[in-house]
Amino acid sequence: MREPQGGFTMITGDSEQAGHSQLMTSELIQPLAVHSLNNLRVLNQMAAEMLAAAAERNLPRLDEELYFELFSPAPSKHRRNKAS
Repeated sequence: MREPQGGFTMITGDSEQAGHSQLMTSELIQPLAVHSLNNLRVLNQMAAEMLAAAAERNLPRLDEELYFELFSPAPSKHRRNKAS
């Protein structure tokens, strides 16, 4: 059985074991692990979303640009209260 490990260690180890260590840029691995708070379930879900988006766009690598596009919050619109 696999011992629990942090998100950063999981990403780097699993990508090498899977045979495609260059799938994610090194600049992406750290923010992905931090954003998921090392919760492996969240990390797997985020990685799956990124992989699906990259496959749709036929991208060769997952990078920070895709990460920010998918996971940055949309700018909020300020509501104006109309004075009565």
